[in-house]
Amino acid sequence: MKFRQLLLPTGLGVALVLSLVLSGMMWTNPAHSNGNSGTKVTKTSDNTNNTTFQDIYLPSYIISTNKTGKQQILINSQINIVSQLRDKMSRFKSTSIQSVSQGSSSKYLKQLHRKNTLLLNYETSMTVNFFRKVFQNHLKIPNMRFNWVQILLNDPNHLYLLNDKNYRVDRVTLKGNNSNKLKKVLSDQMVRHQVDIKLLNGKPLVYYPNAVKLKTYSFQLTQQTETYYANRIMTTNNSSSVQVKRRKNKTEYNDRGFRQMTVDHSNDTVTFTNYNSKTGSGSFLSTMNHAYKQMVMVGIPMDSIRLFYYDSGNDTTIFRTYVGGMPVFDQSGFGAVRFTTLDQTSYRMYFSLDSLQVPIPPERSTTTLISMKTLMADLKNAGIKQSKISDIKLGYEWSRATDIKKAVNLSPTWYVLIDHKWEPYTDAINDN
Repeated sequence: MKFRQLLLPTGLGVALVLSLVLSGMMWTNPAHSNGNSGTKVTKTSDNTNNTTFQDIYLPSYIISTNKTGKQQILINSQINIVSQLRDKMSRFKSTSIQSVSQGSSSKYLKQLHRKNTLLLNYETSMTVNFFRKVFQNHLKIPNMRFNWVQILLNDPNHLYLLNDKNYRVDRVTLKGNNSNKLKKVLSDQMVRHQVDIKLLNGKPLVYYPNAVKLKTYSFQLTQQTETYYANRIMTTNNSSSVQVKRRKNKTEYNDRGFRQMTVDHSNDTVTFTNYNSKTGSGSFLSTMNHAYKQMVMVGIPMDSIRLFYYDSGNDTTIFRTYVGGMPVFDQSGFGAVRFTTLDQTSYRMYFSLDSLQVPIPPERSTTTLISMKTLMADLKNAGIKQSKISDIKLGYEWSRATDIKKAVNLSPTWYVLIDHKWEPYTDAINDN
């Protein structure tokens, strides 16, 4: 009898707890809302992203110039060469810098070909303050801009900073440099492609004189849900009400105040605008620091993301996924992440829901690309004037696999920058 008396209230208690849990799950999931209803979104935190500021802002690539003047670009898919060099360069100290030349393209090109050196390249001009934070060194010199860091393998007491814009070359006097440790990093096995730095419309171009054989890759895709991002970024407290609107291929979130998020289901991308964020002092370091912190806040996977380009004109930073030392194009219309500062209190971020997860065996292991000489001839024959070409790069073309669900193939190809737009050289030729 006592057992029967206890059974009823116990069952009612369990049912009540289950009801509260299910109600809570419904209210913390923005997907349950339709039309213009207000949805409570729960703020979540995630500490799984261990990618540091120093990781995503490493230089794009390394070029070695040997004792005879032969230049090679260095690639190692097994280890991150630049990060290993960074560890050695963190001991660099300096308080002295001297201008060597400025305004002379011939002297600048000669410096880029200096023998027995390493060149670390950034796609856009950096500042000394930014470089000091990325490499965690102690270069206490004026905060000038540069595109290249040139390390002398036969002179541990100096390095050079080179700026493409005005062909400026500056020599930094060093302390704490052990060139033998730098050479040891380069002794590891790696792929070497012959290159030759030339000027294209006044800007240095990494020129490949021979055909290039590169690996192809395939990856299983992982796609983060829109609910995950809505719960992370659409509120700063647990009581905020979020308005959700569903359209044909889009879902729009609005907290009726400072934050807006639109998910485009046709291309799996997100546009997030924050009108209540201190974007920094306007310096390059401040801009890059703010972009990194916001990507961490949003929860974007950054394991393979690197800085690709910064446009100071519209204050826009582009990040791309890098595989095998090369940037991935066509992941979306902007790469992996595009970050634009609107003013001192607001920014807009575009990012892809897709990211690479587990490598799978590709259909073919390598692809051989034509030499840059042949490429330039093909572009000319297609009626594309050299004066219209701003840059040419090796990169990977992102395409969905047709035989494996949620998989992507990465095929190496030449990319050409024409009218501020990157496209595969075959598309550029066919469009003319």
